[in-house]
Amino acid sequence: MTISRRDALARLAAIGAAAFVLPLDGFERNAARPFDHPAPRPGITAGNVLTAEKVGDRKKEVLEAYEYARAYPEIFDGIYCPCDCKKGMGHRSLLSCYETAQPTGCGSCQETAELVGKSAKDGKSLVEIRAAVDKAYG
Repeated sequence: MTISRRDALARLAAIGAAAFVLPLDGFERNAARPFDHPAPRPGITAGNVLTAEKVGDRKKEVLEAYEYARAYPEIFDGIYCPCDCKKGMGHRSLLSCYETAQPTGCGSCQETAELVGKSAKDGKSLVEIRAAVDKAYG
């Protein structure tokens, strides 16, 4: 069976369009996948979060992220860090990131801290904040 070049291109275009519209393996495109968030440790404090003096002269956003971690350690300890530093650095939670200098150069840690910190400041629960992190970065 011979088809014209025009028909062949039209069929290829239809297949390409379907690849963007149809879900793959039962998952919808851009659907948030929940992270494996850790359970917050009882009695956790911000005692190990780096101080502004230890962080040094950084952009306002970086310093604010560390401030959020110091203000809401129990929430930060229950959030999986979307930059996957658990795999490469052994961090158990977003709070673990802020116990090191790693977030000073990691935009993902900074963005997540801003989302988590602002949500906590607005009175959102850990469950609600986890859902927001999953939606934004999952």
